[in-house]
Amino acid sequence: MNDYVRPEFRKEAFHCPYCKTYAQMEWYAFGTDYHTGRPLNAVFMGSYSFYASYCFRCKEGAVWTLDTNNNAKLFFPRETAIPPENDMPEKAKEIYNEASLVLGDSPRASCALLRLALQEIIEYLKTNIDEYKQLKTDNLNSAIEQVMNIGNFHPSEKDVLKNMLNAIRVVGNNVVHPSQLNINDNPKIANILFEMINFIVREIITKPKEREEKIKQLKEVLGKEKL
Repeated sequence: MNDYVRPEFRKEAFHCPYCKTYAQMEWYAFGTDYHTGRPLNAVFMGSYSFYASYCFRCKEGAVWTLDTNNNAKLFFPRETAIPPENDMPEKAKEIYNEASLVLGDSPRASCALLRLALQEIIEYLKTNIDEYKQLKTDNLNSAIEQVMNIGNFHPSEKDVLKNMLNAIRVVGNNVVHPSQLNINDNPKIANILFEMINFIVREIITKPKEREEKIKQLKEVLGKEKL
């Protein structure tokens, strides 16, 4: 399970975009007093002011921008998303990583790619897990309903899982229609979808695999005839 803490403006600690480790951050506005070395007011360029976060672990500095509406953005290095789950299918993981690479420049593109990654996850279920082999994957909405009917999910998590699957589908559809939903104005939506798709992989692929492995281990210890 991921314990990744994404970088956020003015946050005291997160996973450093350079060394990728969780570390404390120190914040400065760009511009310092030559005699004292103390930070002055932020440097302004157009409607943006610039800040830096310094990692206590690797000592590297990341550059952030803040606009006049107090919208902050990681300017350098490029923002990336929470890492994919280990059990994410390879084709889906490739698309997920592509979505992560474009996150800083186009959250909208990230959301569209995550919808495609979800389709790859469902295709993986059909071709690699026996209980899902009857899945019809030509329509994502219908495929989601089938997954929820087939999967042995805990009742308390079933509605949450279904809502997440549909959220990725719906947002991924709507981002190609800017008049309906402008994700680039609210990049937090894309980051939430990254977290959702990781949750989906854990629930649909990782947890069933872990349960099967435990049963297999128990059979090896007790003997098949005991179960």
